[in-house]
Amino acid sequence: MYRTPYGNFNGDSWEDFCQLCFKLKYENDGYQEMPAWQGDLGIEGFTRSGIFFQCYCPDTEYNPDKLYEMQRDKITTDLCKLVTYEKELKAYLKTIQVTKWIFVTPEYKKKDLVKHCQDKAEDYRKITSSILAPDFDVLVHDIEFYSEQIPIFLNFREKKLDIDPKEKKSEGEIADWKSKSISLVDNAIKKHKQRIPEKAKNIDEKINNLTQKSVSDFLNGDAMIRKWAEKYQDQYEKFQKVVDQFEKRVEEKCAVADGNSNLLYNEIEVELNEKIKASFSFLDVTMIDRLTARVMADWILRCPISFE
Repeated sequence: MYRTPYGNFNGDSWEDFCQLCFKLKYENDGYQEMPAWQGDLGIEGFTRSGIFFQCYCPDTEYNPDKLYEMQRDKITTDLCKLVTYEKELKAYLKTIQVTKWIFVTPEYKKKDLVKHCQDKAEDYRKITSSILAPDFDVLVHDIEFYSEQIPIFLNFREKKLDIDPKEKKSEGEIADWKSKSISLVDNAIKKHKQRIPEKAKNIDEKINNLTQKSVSDFLNGDAMIRKWAEKYQDQYEKFQKVVDQFEKRVEEKCAVADGNSNLLYNEIEVELNEKIKASFSFLDVTMIDRLTARVMADWILRCPISFE
């Protein structure tokens, strides 16, 4: 399986995803699927304006060099089919010529793949072919090109949205942030100290671990929320309203609390998780948990959660 911020895919599920996206995105351009069971002609489908698509999903996650090699070779092999099967394709295309051949893959990690596409486009523009337009071009699209169609796909397949940026903050980046946000870190240290029983062992170590987790949850959660806001602005704005409203309740609960600080923290966390789950039923449970962790970390750092 290949992991993306929007879920995991294999070859079959990626093609399934792509086909639905093509049909939604290019409906007005007369998108036509080309099933491969009668023979693979090197395309998954095409539009009436001459945009052709070929999908590819690696079996697993590879390092950048290996991924590039596999994607490069796939592009080279499948482009050849435009020439090899020119006669067969002509029977389906009639007067349509290929203006763009788009390689659709979950992601690409090296810009060399863009260069390879352009090199191939130049090579194929020199070929005399009845199905290739004079301005024939080769492009690569990743999953982000279809962000508007992703929620529809997930709902159609009864799946949940899970935005999980792959790159997590390193220990060095976390340490750098802590050095620049001393007052916020001090807030977290103070709050976590109040959660730990006075007679507990290794108190300083536990405080440090809890503080480190809060900072990590906050920074990594921010990356997730930024991507969510970028792709689904309306959902993000609703999330902010839900959180802002619930924050007022948190401040009230903390103001009148009289008892175990850790118990209060856990009660707030459970209630917040349920609130997010109820407000955003289309989100995967793991994303809900990460959103909860990020908001709790923010409240610990900024002080809406107070144990005074």
